[in-house]
Formats: sequence, C-alpha cells, structure tokens
Amino acid sequence: MVQQQMPLVEGLFQYIEEDITRYHMPGHKGGQGFCREFLDSLAQMDVTEVPGLDNLHNPQGVIHNAQKLASKAFGSHHSWFLVNGSTSGIHAMILAACPPGSSLIVPRNCHKSVVNAMVMGDISPIYIQPEYDKYKELVTQVTPKAVKEALEQYPNAQGVLLVSPNYFGMCSNVQEIAEIVHKEDKILLVDEAHGAHFPFNPRLPSSAGELGADIWVHSAHKTLPSFTQTAYLHLKGERVDKDRVSRILSINQTSSPSYILMASLDWARYIMETKGHDLLDSLMNNLGEVRSLLKTDAGIDSLGKSIWPEVHAIDPTRLVLDFKGLGLTGYQAEKILREEEGLQIEMSDYGYGVFICTVADTRSYLQKIVQACQNLGEKYKKNTDIHFPMSISREIPQQMMSPRQAFYSKTQKIPLNESQGRISVGTIGAYPPGIPRYCPGELIEKDGIEELISIHRRGGTLFGVHEGNYIDVVVE
Repeated sequence: MVQQQMPLVEGLFQYIEEDITRYHMPGHKGGQGFCREFLDSLAQMDVTEVPGLDNLHNPQGVIHNAQKLASKAFGSHHSWFLVNGSTSGIHAMILAACPPGSSLIVPRNCHKSVVNAMVMGDISPIYIQPEYDKYKELVTQVTPKAVKEALEQYPNAQGVLLVSPNYFGMCSNVQEIAEIVHKEDKILLVDEAHGAHFPFNPRLPSSAGELGADIWVHSAHKTLPSFTQTAYLHLKGERVDKDRVSRILSINQTSSPSYILMASLDWARYIMETKGHDLLDSLMNNLGEVRSLLKTDAGIDSLGKSIWPEVHAIDPTRLVLDFKGLGLTGYQAEKILREEEGLQIEMSDYGYGVFICTVADTRSYLQKIVQACQNLGEKYKKNTDIHFPMSISREIPQQMMSPRQAFYSKTQKIPLNESQGRISVGTIGAYPPGIPRYCPGELIEKDGIEELISIHRRGGTLFGVHEGNYIDVVVE
C-alpha cells in the first residue's frame, strides 16, 4: 500500500459501481428513501452547534422540537435522538434502570451490547432461554411463563429485558409479559431495534411502547430511511428516571454529534408520520406477491404467520427465506445471490437468508428477488433437501464470576477442545441455533464443548472462536 491509495473509499466506490441490489440495512437503500434536496445538501448540513441549531446534550430549540415530534410519533413520553446506534440506547436504558451490583433478567440470545452494559454497570445477568424449533432450526422467543418463573426465582431482579422482534421478525407477547413484570413492580426494557416501523401501520405488530414497555430502543437505520448509526430511545411512565437517562447519554454519546445523522432521524420520522402508512401498505402488498411467487415458481418457503405459541406476531416486512429445500445452506445461498445475481442480503445462517425490506423498496426492486430465486431454484431444485436437526441444551452454565470480573481478568487463548473447567471471557456459541452456549464469566463444561464441536463438524458456524478454534479464557 502507498499513501496515494484510499482503500476504504475505493472499496465503497467499487461496491457502488457493481450496482448491487441492496436487501440490507440501512433502510434508505442507497439514498432511495431521501428526497433530492436532502441528498444535495448533505455536505452543507455538516455543521456544529452554532446559534439556532441547538445542542443534542442540552436541547432547547430545533433538536428539542424534533425530539418532541418523534415522541408523539412513536407514542412515548420522551424520546432521544441517538447517533451512536441502538447500542448507546441499550447501554443507557440498562444503566439507568439497574444500579451497580443489581441484576437483570435477559434472554440468552440478547445482543452483545446488553452484555457490554452489564460489564460497564457491574450488573449480573439472569439468563432465560428462548424457545428453539429443532425442525425448522430457528430460535423463536421467550415465553411469558419463562419470564414469570425467573421473576419468582429472582425476586430482587430490577426488571426484564426482551428482544422483540428478533432478526427474523418474531415478536414476543410483550403485552402479557409487561403485565407479569409490572405486577411485581419491576421494569420492562425492550430491544425493539428491528421494529422502528411498527407504529406506522396497523397491519404491523404493535410497538413495545403501546404494549406496556417502560423504556425501549428503535434502530432507525435498520428499517427507516435514516443513516447508519441512527436510533431512537423512548421512555414511558416514571419507572425509569428521565434525567438519569439523559446523563448517561451525555456520557456514552459523542460530544460532537453529526447534524447529518440527527437530520436523518428527523427526516425518517417526518416520512413515516406523513407517508408511512401508505408506503408500508404498498411494501406489504408487494412482499405478499413476492412470497407467493417464490413458493410457486422457485419452490422456496418463507416465514409467514406464526406457528409457535411463544411468537405473538411476525413482522410481514421481514423476508426470511428457507433455502434448505434446494439443498443449500443460507451461507451458500447468500454467496450465490451476490456473485451470480447481484443481490446482497442482510444476513444468513445455516438454513435461512434474511432480506431487510423497507419503504424505500419499490415493487420492481422487490421483483428482482423473485427472478434471482427462480434462477436459483432451476439450478438447484434437484439437490437433496438438507436439515440440521439437533437438540440443544436448555441448561444455563454455572456463573463463576460477573461479566465485569471476567472482562477485567487476565486472559489467555487456549484450544476450545482443551477448555473444560475454564471460565469464558467472551460469548461463545454456534449457528445453529444462534444462542450463546457460554457467556462471559461462565464455567465451560465437557458437554458444551462436545456440542459446539459437533455442530461445527456438521457444517455449522462458531462465533466467539478465533482462528484455529481458540477461545479466550480467564487465567487460572
């Protein structure tokens, strides 16, 4: 490399030149979700806290007004603009709800930002397992029963955190869980990062705030026309101190917030509030046509209505395709779609591919999925159907130290197959099922090692594992 090169800039230009059809975040889809005037003014809008443009950390003017409009649109009592992603919102709501030394009930498959908040706040996680369908090979949701039992077993927990919807668009029964949580006078926190569009059309699942959440986060850039890194944090009621949330956000967000990012949050709210209902209607109608054609013309199934009692609703705008019937893993299908069809999807796992579809996607844009998958079906329809049936352990490993203690311990890398009896520093697991087998501070046992190695040998993918199958453990 030489200084005359710009590796990142050149890489971005190359991606643009390839003219890839984007079924991944951000939700503006290469600018399609913005008006021309907004895009043409981006460089001019990159300013600082000059008179008349307010201050994110002490909003009294235009930012204050924009946040007020967001609060009204999303059904909260107070909303904050986030420029450090949903991660900063998850950190803030956990740290505001849970004092140091306390505990919080969380699903085992929570986002890594939840565990990181535990490290920062010296908070102990109480894990509950989401359900797993070993035939569909999908992690679904936690049940109200599991939440109730956890609260009975751990009455001193500060509250419960849910992830709803998950990456596959599956929603918990948030309303029933909220009633259970509030009956015990606890706090309900919801990571609704993938559901920022929910409040804008009644055909969609109800938003967490409407269903009883005390504090919840929306990742605007995932499903709304907003730039990467943008999100909202919403508060309702008085179970969480509003001023404490603001103080924490002043700590974990940059003191130089981008006005371009904040402007895109204001824009996203405006578009969804004024045009979102009709745009979402069109999107859902178009996706209904896509799902039907994929089934009849390509032999590819998609997730539709819930067949699981623990899944209260499924987001109809989240397109999740099952490629196992073509004898393809999700990883293989993603690679083929990119290299042969010019489509880039959001993510894949052993059997499925996830397409993020938003109000910026037109009918013709979505029809490209049908043509690409028809080509896939014609080429691979004679393949043998593949399945990865497995039973996963429901046992939560023994917590030997808090995530914070594990994080600050002296660590070393050792082979996974030699880690029995050691304490995990990071989060270790496999796809499928996508649920961590070990989380920070937990004791690694023989059964868990064998389970991970078995999944890997059968074609699954490990996470939290370095090259050569080494993992990080606490030094004895």
